[in-house]
Amino acid sequence: MTPRSRPARSHRPVRLAGLAVLGLLAPLALAACGAGDTDAGETSGDGAGAAPLTFQVAGDPEETAVYEAIATAYNDTEPATTVDIVAVPSKGDHLALLQTSFAAGDAPEVFLLNYREYAPFVRRGALTPVQGLLERRDVDLVDYYEPPVDAFTLDGELQCMPQNVSSLVVYANTALFEEAGLDLPTDGWEVEDFVEAAGTLADLDGDVDGVYVEPSVIRVAPFAWSDGAEITDDPEEPTRLTLDDEDTRDVVDLLASLQSDGLMPTEEELAAKDADTRFMDGELAMTLSSRKSVPLFREAPTLDFDVLPLPVLGEAATILHSDAYCLSSKADDASAAADFIAFAVGPQGQSIAALGGRTVPSLISVAESGAFLNDTVEPAHSEVFLEAIDGMRATPVLAGWPQIEDLAEEYLTRIWYDATDPAEVDELLAELDERTRPLFEED
Repeated sequence: MTPRSRPARSHRPVRLAGLAVLGLLAPLALAACGAGDTDAGETSGDGAGAAPLTFQVAGDPEETAVYEAIATAYNDTEPATTVDIVAVPSKGDHLALLQTSFAAGDAPEVFLLNYREYAPFVRRGALTPVQGLLERRDVDLVDYYEPPVDAFTLDGELQCMPQNVSSLVVYANTALFEEAGLDLPTDGWEVEDFVEAAGTLADLDGDVDGVYVEPSVIRVAPFAWSDGAEITDDPEEPTRLTLDDEDTRDVVDLLASLQSDGLMPTEEELAAKDADTRFMDGELAMTLSSRKSVPLFREAPTLDFDVLPLPVLGEAATILHSDAYCLSSKADDASAAADFIAFAVGPQGQSIAALGGRTVPSLISVAESGAFLNDTVEPAHSEVFLEAIDGMRATPVLAGWPQIEDLAEEYLTRIWYDATDPAEVDELLAELDERTRPLFEED
């Protein structure tokens, strides 16, 4: 590994919320966000007196502050419509609240969904496809990165409009790397170098763990793909998980060995203090996450961090992490909701999100601008996210996929922390296969 230079930067960026973000955006031209032409399937309020739009998001306060800023900017630009934010603390709470609100007939007009979660909403008729609505508002999909657009296209139509194109990366505590005498890799690294670095970092004096990789199928997937293996039997029309196939099983064993070899926090340690907090407190040298962790990590007063590409077993590979603005099929004013979505994914909305650190913009022009590629704030090497796009893949888009992921996490957690021999791992993977097969048929 060759060393990276670390450019000068401000250590503690200002918390981005509301007018603070708008001040940063003063030099930017305001994106046009007209009402557009009302068409079949759209309803339109008369401006004054129109009911506010509800926009539901999930995440830590540092994350949701970014969406508050986008809503504030839109409200200032389009005073006839008010966008109200409903912020919930976790993905589980977010999905549960959406389900209950749809059942009660008071669903938010606009809400964010990950591409791995939106198919059940499509199958239940809960979404209005956004493609035609956005095209009438001059949103051209060729201006956006292809992987998230493809991931949110189902039944031949764009269902939700992607806001980001994040990849999975390695977050590194740069002070701990320096203390261990390790250089940050500049042009990628092999898994064996990654494991060796985790061991060196774990050998530092004090209570430091080398790395954390969560027990989930979305962490196994990019390593399997890098090694030429698969997580399902058919990427296009899957019928089962293949974590028990020889090549994919090798990857599962490799990642689980990080725990059994003492390089990761134990299950008990994580129950007492989660991985993000351990990383921010200097007790964890590396952790794998998407761009969503940046606002939280920027708030840690003593943390110096940067991002590194995923290590490879063969070819460079990563997994798409992308959320999109979805439009409820029950929205009273689809036209006003589409106006807000067009603003949020346009130059101004995407710049606000990029400056807040939360997203890798799906709009190519903003992703390649100083709003995102800003080496004066952490992480200094945000280009790592963009360089990973060529090797990016998505998991299957299926109605049963969220439940498949939940079951996979349950069994991989047992493999990570409890399994003591290969035969036990075989049993767990066989049981996982048996329990998940019916879920592939739900689409």
